Amino acid sequence: MASPPKKMIEDEAEFLEDVAAFHEKRGTSFDREGKVSGRAISLHKLYSLVMERGGYDALSAERMQWRTLVKEFGFGKTHEAVMTFQLKTVYYKNLAAYEIETYWGEVPPPKEILENISAKGGDLRSRTLESFPLPAGTPARVHASETVDVEPQESADEEKLATPKREKTEPEDLGSAGQLRQDPKRTQMYQPDTLPARARNLRATDSPSTPTAPQQPQAQPSRGLEDPRHPGFDWYENYKPKTSIALTLRPHLTPGNNPTEFHSRKALLKAQTQPRAPENQQQHLRPFLQNQMNGPNIYQRCLLGLRSGIEDEQTFALHHLVKVSHERGDKYKFEGFILLAEALLEKALEITKLVYGVKWDITYNEEDENAALNTLNGAFGTSNLMERIRSFKPLVDDELLETNDSIEQLERLKEAALVLRNMVILEENALFISKMPLFKDFLAIAISLPDQPRLAEFRHSALEVAQYVTQHWPILPTDPLYQSLIPHLESSDRGILLLALRSINRMGMATHDFHRLYDIPLSTIERLFSLLTLDTDVELLGTTLTFLYEFTATPENNSELLSSRPHLIPSMIPRLINLLSHQASVTTENVLAAPQPEKMPIPALIPVIPPDLLAQLLLLPEPERSSKWLRCCFEESPADDITQIAIWQAYQQRFSASNPIPAAEFIKNVSSTFSTAQAQVINGPTPRFIIKGIKPRRVLVDTEKRLRYFKCLWKFGHLDATHPAARNTAKSDVCGQWCSSRESLWLHVLGEHLHLPRGENGGYVTNAPGSWTCRWDRCGRDRPLTKAIEMSSHIRVHIPKSPEDVAEIVHEMDNVGKKPERIGAKHAYQYTLMDQTNQPTGPPWMSVLILRNLARYANKPDGKQFEKNGIRLADQLFGGHKYALFNIVGVSRTLRESVVDLIYMIEEGERAEKRGVKRDHESDDREAAAY
Repeated sequence: MASPPKKMIEDEAEFLEDVAAFHEKRGTSFDREGKVSGRAISLHKLYSLVMERGGYDALSAERMQWRTLVKEFGFGKTHEAVMTFQLKTVYYKNLAAYEIETYWGEVPPPKEILENISAKGGDLRSRTLESFPLPAGTPARVHASETVDVEPQESADEEKLATPKREKTEPEDLGSAGQLRQDPKRTQMYQPDTLPARARNLRATDSPSTPTAPQQPQAQPSRGLEDPRHPGFDWYENYKPKTSIALTLRPHLTPGNNPTEFHSRKALLKAQTQPRAPENQQQHLRPFLQNQMNGPNIYQRCLLGLRSGIEDEQTFALHHLVKVSHERGDKYKFEGFILLAEALLEKALEITKLVYGVKWDITYNEEDENAALNTLNGAFGTSNLMERIRSFKPLVDDELLETNDSIEQLERLKEAALVLRNMVILEENALFISKMPLFKDFLAIAISLPDQPRLAEFRHSALEVAQYVTQHWPILPTDPLYQSLIPHLESSDRGILLLALRSINRMGMATHDFHRLYDIPLSTIERLFSLLTLDTDVELLGTTLTFLYEFTATPENNSELLSSRPHLIPSMIPRLINLLSHQASVTTENVLAAPQPEKMPIPALIPVIPPDLLAQLLLLPEPERSSKWLRCCFEESPADDITQIAIWQAYQQRFSASNPIPAAEFIKNVSSTFSTAQAQVINGPTPRFIIKGIKPRRVLVDTEKRLRYFKCLWKFGHLDATHPAARNTAKSDVCGQWCSSRESLWLHVLGEHLHLPRGENGGYVTNAPGSWTCRWDRCGRDRPLTKAIEMSSHIRVHIPKSPEDVAEIVHEMDNVGKKPERIGAKHAYQYTLMDQTNQPTGPPWMSVLILRNLARYANKPDGKQFEKNGIRLADQLFGGHKYALFNIVGVSRTLRESVVDLIYMIEEGERAEKRGVKRDHESDDREAAAY
């Protein structure tokens, strides 16, 4: 009984061991590295992929399923059929029987009908010796080494090629030469025998099993023996098997395997059986017609449909124009389509028919005072347009319901306004349509519509159109469009307010006319000032500041504000100053102090060795003593030199009582001690004898060149010539005595410089009265100390802790150490918004401009009328805010120069600028110089 199926082994190494044990038990070979196209593959991965698809039999039952596994192993599509069969063979030889026994729990077929034969076919689990017989006459072992064809077919039968046996062309009759000639076959031509009888008998008795070797070399066979019709043609040697032809299998079309092609062919067959419709004779004329009568393109179709006045055509045209103007707005221009702008305006003007019941009549004649109220002048503009609009009354109130026709008509009008909005975004279209007076009248009418929710979208589109076009029109007090925009500054709708502000701000920007705001209600200005407190809404804040900048640029507006609302401007100046830092990014920078001038190094003096080092040197004989002394007090320096008399006198003073070496020998010893030292004579009025290549050490070292001495840095004035330290301080105000330890240096200062009295035990009396001033170099204490114990403790503080610290202090004093680092301080700087040209922009910049307008106005004659008690208007407005302005100058990197000009304008008025040509300025300069 078969064992129950087991689960798949996840570990690859364990899986391979299990498969190897199975093949060893089965008596078959196992290849751990199955190779496909010469490349090893993972048997564990192959087994997992086959099991996920239902096993070997399930994959073989469906066509082309084995090819899907080739892609999993990264093989390309080149020779895909060959690699598919190789992959199937690898699984068939190594894993098929393992799958049947371990996964399905069944007994696999014998190896004679499984591993020992080809992998073609499937249904392995039901294969038995009775149902799957071996090929007749072929042992089972023959198929064990079977190779794969170049183009194998999974469902094709095996190609059986067999070598035919040699056929006898003549009967094997051993008759004599006198016998009758054998009748040739019908497929052979008659050839008379030209060979001797012996040769004919040998040929007649020749057979493939008993070949007879020739007794003598044979001649080159004739070309006739290569002809199959020749009696001497050897069929056995010249046999050429037929080349196998690969079978091409094509599936039969059924609704199951290819329903689309099946039904298309079925429909074609059905159509062929039905009678044909009568042929259209006009189709033969289409190749001779231009553009094959395609009709106008979508652009012309929309234009003609919009101008036709047919409702369905206009609906089609507006629907497509909305899409075209949005997607192709960069190339869809008014100048390329004649009367497109007029058609859109005429359609959009139908809004009054829906709202007021009034249909506009457009005329292009001169102005007629007696014209009807519903007449618009498309050539020169309508002068009393606002009075005509105010005379109309809405037909539908907010509380009344609308009909389906009115809703559909309003949707078409909204689309017309939206097309205009999309097209004027392009600057060329905005410039083109701004030259049409009818367009300006349309904007005034659309913006002045009643405040009804159903008209909000139409009015919003009209305001969006206005913000792109108003830059081409100057501001005029009687302009209907300007008058229609002012009431919307009081709107509670943010979108309406923002668009109205932008439309007014941009008026006249592209013209040379003076930009001046007229007839703005003070209540509107006060409301706009209150909007400056909105920190989060940057867009509305910046637009409002731009409007206030243009408003305050006119002196009459400022005079009206100070007269009617005297508290408004002074209360808003602190807010404007705060906006100078609006959304500024703070950056902390390290500001370095000014570099200190470099100091020249102080020339080094020959150090005086301490007594203990002198005692060590006295124990050495000459010239070793002088060499050791030179190494302790001097060092190599190719660029420096010292006079011979100076170095000899320094040595003689220390060793005069110990029989020093002669001067000539000493100078020679200097050159032998230092490799860079060289005795030279400098010619001149007075010849100088020097030693080039050495210099005195600034820090004394011992005989082993180690730092172990401490230097006395006590400062004093002129010493008596008899003082021991006088010779060492001739060029310095520091003692310079070297001591071997901190304790000896401390005792040196107490005895030699402070002159403290000594007691009976030889120590210094620390409680002696007196007054002592510390003269240690760089000591910051100026007041004297009255107690000796305090003075002695104070001296200990100055003495460095190690010889290395002494060396650092000495080099710093002589200006030869490392340069002192520049002192830096951290400052926080503000950077406000900048545009692409690195110029200030945004609310901070507009706040500066408004403050400049107010400062300029306060120092002009118009502002003098508001002086109170002799206090200038500028001081009234900015007197308490100068500190904040100076703070902005210190921290703002982007607005610094602008705020400096603002402060100057507050103090002295606007800077006077020279006007005229350059030669005028040069003449003024010459007159000033002559005077």
